[in-house]
Amino acid sequence: MKTNYLLLLCAIFLMSCNNQSTTEKSVSATTSKKTKKVSPESVFTNEQISNLEYQVEAFKIGSEKVVNAELKKYLNENLPELKELLSEYKSTAISNNIEINGISNENQESLYKLAIADTKGFDNVFIMYYKQFLGKTINEIAAHQIENEHFNALKNKYGNILYAHKLYFDVLK
Repeated sequence: MKTNYLLLLCAIFLMSCNNQSTTEKSVSATTSKKTKKVSPESVFTNEQISNLEYQVEAFKIGSEKVVNAELKKYLNENLPELKELLSEYKSTAISNNIEINGISNENQESLYKLAIADTKGFDNVFIMYYKQFLGKTINEIAAHQIENEHFNALKNKYGNILYAHKLYFDVLK
């Protein structure tokens, strides 16, 4: 019986040692409040930069592996336009003091899948992944309301490019 009480006292002691003190709680609460507030333009810009980086890399992979000559020509013709828009987004982000995060994990995974895809039937795989990307990105871009003129102009330009790509790929297969 005495051992049970002794074990109970040890357990209570260990639990009390494990709890944070009130000063530790207040310090951790104040440090968590010091996180940066991220503007909607910052979030939106990083999403678009990630999407554009994905498109540029996907077009590079596609132009190397695609068998369909018409599709390969389309990818090569539209790649410079995407690179130019990507550099515009990055320069606008830098001029507005927005930290650029780079490509998202989701887009990296998709690029990896494209990169390791077998060349046999690659055209269909590329078209499938790119159509999924276009659908997702067009919905994302339509959902955002941006008040900054520069970002809004870039958003409209990017939206037009995405829509043109969607029309092409919907007709393709």
